[in-house]
Amino acid sequence: MLVNKPGALDEVVDWLRPADFAGHGHGHLYRCLGALHHRGEPIDQLTVLWEAQLRGLLTDGTLTVNRLRQICGGLGAGSAEYLGERIMRSSIVRTAAASARAIGELAGNEALAPGRLINHALHALGPLDEVRARWQRATPSRAQAWPPDPPARTKRAGAALARSYPDLRLHSPRPSPRPPGNPAPDRR
Repeated sequence: MLVNKPGALDEVVDWLRPADFAGHGHGHLYRCLGALHHRGEPIDQLTVLWEAQLRGLLTDGTLTVNRLRQICGGLGAGSAEYLGERIMRSSIVRTAAASARAIGELAGNEALAPGRLINHALHALGPLDEVRARWQRATPSRAQAWPPDPPARTKRAGAALARSYPDLRLHSPRPSPRPPGNPAPDRR
């Protein structure tokens, strides 16, 4: 799709990442397209094949010439932006599932104290937050509709973050507050 339509990559390059692709080799191929786009080179099947060969994707078995032609050969239905949004949706689901598995494994570890469990769980949710932020940047009007945020999660996450990370401003020396108009006492 991105190979056969000139300028299609401009629609998705700001928010779609190689890790968003689930298919074997698709993310690597998207990285090749991004490199060609960044260098201002023409994007067609021959230059994509050349870039994949330069990156060693054909010699290490990541892609075959036939698989690369299959991926690049067909025109997808819809615009690049539409297909990019579909890829992002599936990336959000895969990332959420991976985060849930990681948190489930952490919860099964009886050696973790509750505070440490929360810290590790918030860390496991980091990749999901990053993918959702890109989704919201890509689809500002529809991003709020899918996937929905549970209302209590924001409050709980904010409270957990407040307990987890010390506020560095609390440790800096600061003058004691005085009401306006009251000068400091003279200590002579």
